[in-house]
Amino acid sequence: MRKKPFPSELIRPDRYLLNQDSMIRQQMLEMWAELSDLRHEKELLKRLVLRYADAEKRIRNLHEQLRDELLAAASIQQTLLPGSLPESIFMEAAWKFQPCDEVGGDIVGLQALDDERWGCYVLDVAGHGPRAAMITISVAQYLKPSSGIDLFSPAKVLDALEMEFPFTRFGSFFTIIYGVVDLKQQSFTFCNAGHPFPLLTQHGSAPEFVDRHDPMLGLGFNDKRDEVVVDLSSGSMLLYTDGLTECVAPDGSFYGEDKLLQEFAKISSHSAEKSADEIFATARSFASGTRFKDDFTLLVLKSLAQHV
Repeated sequence: MRKKPFPSELIRPDRYLLNQDSMIRQQMLEMWAELSDLRHEKELLKRLVLRYADAEKRIRNLHEQLRDELLAAASIQQTLLPGSLPESIFMEAAWKFQPCDEVGGDIVGLQALDDERWGCYVLDVAGHGPRAAMITISVAQYLKPSSGIDLFSPAKVLDALEMEFPFTRFGSFFTIIYGVVDLKQQSFTFCNAGHPFPLLTQHGSAPEFVDRHDPMLGLGFNDKRDEVVVDLSSGSMLLYTDGLTECVAPDGSFYGEDKLLQEFAKISSHSAEKSADEIFATARSFASGTRFKDDFTLLVLKSLAQHV
């Protein structure tokens, strides 16, 4: 029977202890290295957290700055909207303006040019938000009497706007109806540059669209523009942006021109202010009270001839 060999550690205990010591030291070195890595990762994580907090603070500051700038732009835009409307025994007017953001790409204007004529317009810049709003502000300022352009001629006004606001300069285009109300003649002379057709109703007759327009502004259209003259005696006219007809219901359907015709027919005998309120209310109801997805603007002109 063969004898089992003695374990080497019993034969050479000094070598065994030396091996064990080396293993322990190796394990300690590995643990120390891992601990160093953990400390390094902890320090790295700490720096990342600080950098994230700093970035978050800067983003928050930028957001607040942008919000302040938007509020300032909205305030400027509000000052350019009609204030106290011109008074006349021949005509009355009312308007609504509801941007879908803090500022909008729509604007409405109405001002007395002299004792017998008003100048008015409804404008819609492509898109909405700050960039579109800056263009509306520039156009509204340009359409002030101090600009020196002939505000009595709708065709000349649109020609001047075409020259002043080319697409190559602003990177955008816009639609506009600009017109002149002759209070005594009870007429409205206007040019339409790519804008939704205005809606006209005469006392006792159904509303109808005045379907005449030229191309939108900013695209270099240089041909002669058509001036359209409509009779407003005993009637009213609605100018609006596509934020009205393209108002969206929760089911995805659009307000549309047919509904606009129906609703405007119901209020033909109402005052200009009540008509504007009613149209706005029907759009708000159609959208079920949700925020409009586009800027919403309208202007109602109504003859008072039957009361004179």
